[in-house]
Amino acid sequence: MKILIKFDTEGKIVPFFDDKKITINDSPFLLFLASAGMCAAYYAKEFMQNREISLENVSIIETVLYNNKTHMAENINIHVELPETFPTKYKNAIKSAITQCTVKRHLGNPPSFEIQTSLDLVKTA
Repeated sequence: MKILIKFDTEGKIVPFFDDKKITINDSPFLLFLASAGMCAAYYAKEFMQNREISLENVSIIETVLYNNKTHMAENINIHVELPETFPTKYKNAIKSAITQCTVKRHLGNPPSFEIQTSLDLVKTA
């Protein structure tokens, strides 16, 4: 499964799956997966804008290795497509910046979930 993340002319992050823009109306799981690539794009954008490097021709390709038996993502690969004009002196620095992505960090140390309903709060007489 591949998710492509691009920047529009205003620098906004725009994710695509199967050549279609991902929107809030897509499946929650697709949104969840796209958030990893979008987070990488956010950190790449911050890095580049802080150094006045153009976002033109920059994209993120997120490849998800999905296990059909367990219905779980097993590996997420983030590939940053940079233009030839990108300064090579920043090659490792941009990777380090993207590593700080909070989505990635939360996946590495996931929070616990607690599920409740409104009925859980009802006291019985």
